[in-house]
Amino acid sequence: MEDLQIRRELTEDLLSRLVHPEEGVREAAVEALAVSTEDEDWRANELIRQGGIEVIADLLDDPNPHISGAALDVIIAIAATGDEEALIGDGVIARLDPMLDTDDPVIRNKVVKALWLLVPEVEDVVMSKPQDEY
Repeated sequence: MEDLQIRRELTEDLLSRLVHPEEGVREAAVEALAVSTEDEDWRANELIRQGGIEVIADLLDDPNPHISGAALDVIIAIAATGDEEALIGDGVIARLDPMLDTDDPVIRNKVVKALWLLVPEVEDVVMSKPQDEY
């Protein structure tokens, strides 16, 4: 029970840093979150519960590519853990689509990966649609 409370407080503190007015604070916080997702025991449930997806999605618009890139890493990690519905429900796909036009190849590749994780079945459905018989 104490472990859960600590996790909640840490997530709350991290989310407050992700919206901090100073770029350096936001950058350090989102990069720390991105690194934490690499832990095999990492789960997005507390981040989702506290409204973290919306906070992360807002960082996609940050002009600093380190911030938006780390935000993409977090989105990819959330999608990879099976929580794509939370991302889709918070409108992340609509935020990602315009990012495909970026000149930054690293960001563009991460956007493609995130979109693939969020909507992989779209291409499969289109490609496997039975043809109408005439």
